[in-house]
Amino acid sequence: MKFTIAAIVLFIAYLLISKTGNALEENHYTLIKKLDNIEIRKYKDLIYTTYTPKNLADRDNSFRNVADFIFGNNSKQEKIAMTTPVVIKLHNKNEMAFIMPEKYDMQTLPKPNNTSLDIYTEKGEVKACIQYSGYSNEKIEKRKITELKNTLNKHNIEFLNDFEVLVYNSPWKVINRKNEIRVTIKYDKMNEKENKQLNKVYFGGGCFWCVEAIFEDVNGVTNVMSGYSGGKIKNPSYKEVSRGLTKHAEVCEISYDSNKINLVELLEIFFLSHDPTTLNRQGNDVGEHYRSIILYNNEKEKIEISNYMNKINEELFDGKITTELKKFEKFYVAESYHQNYYKQNTSAGYCKMVITPKVNKARKELSKYY
Repeated sequence: MKFTIAAIVLFIAYLLISKTGNALEENHYTLIKKLDNIEIRKYKDLIYTTYTPKNLADRDNSFRNVADFIFGNNSKQEKIAMTTPVVIKLHNKNEMAFIMPEKYDMQTLPKPNNTSLDIYTEKGEVKACIQYSGYSNEKIEKRKITELKNTLNKHNIEFLNDFEVLVYNSPWKVINRKNEIRVTIKYDKMNEKENKQLNKVYFGGGCFWCVEAIFEDVNGVTNVMSGYSGGKIKNPSYKEVSRGLTKHAEVCEISYDSNKINLVELLEIFFLSHDPTTLNRQGNDVGEHYRSIILYNNEKEKIEISNYMNKINEELFDGKITTELKKFEKFYVAESYHQNYYKQNTSAGYCKMVITPKVNKARKELSKYY
């Protein structure tokens, strides 16, 4: 993403000043509870008018197209008040969504003359939101997404992958400008810990981008975080790890519900999604930090993993498995730009050449888990 939210709100400011004045502040949600640094909210059904950019070059046209509609280029030649916030749907090609005033429904809202616009009702959902002030950009948004994920994981709250940026105030309110990251959560299951068996396992199988991409859509896996473990240095950086200075491996912390998927099934996915017979490398990724490694939490896990490894080492890998089995001590979350890397960078060369074939193979050969 080469543009910043700051540029977007500047454009909104220009439109507001020159056309409509201040945006409407409408109450789109009910606050359910506050949880550490986030809010849990129940949203109303909302009508959106949106524009989805066709490509990178088309992103700047998003607000121009929707603004043209709300300033009168519609079936009734009617000016429609702009409400705040403007929603940027990161999960859907940066679709830009304007919330229509509550006085409208789908029958009374004017129809756009521009056929590239989409109008639809989004059903009210329960969402978790984290706020931040000032200008926003891709780096800040990724950091806030990671903070939001960490809080939800801490409280064992399941969430979808529909992260959105909400931009509220105009640029002249520099100090008080409010932005938010929000994501849909499974609120009806928040208090069902007694019905869930939440566990974590730590796998390293080369580049953690690959491991994350393989496991993040597995049924029963509630979250995957990329990071570092198995080494000696506290709070290592990617630069230190990749230079071999820390003895850490690139690993993923995989959170899962054992009522839906068990450790042996996760081991099956792990060993069939990478080559456990190549010491300190996966393909062209060479180095100790790319080693195959499993970090166990207790003796019960160690025995279960060891038994599985011995079995497949004899039956499938001709005794050549080099996977390290080590007691888990500490997991260090990797930098925010490493999180959810594959889904945010599917067109990148490494993703297309290395990760996509692995994901496709896993989904084909292990379809029962997806």
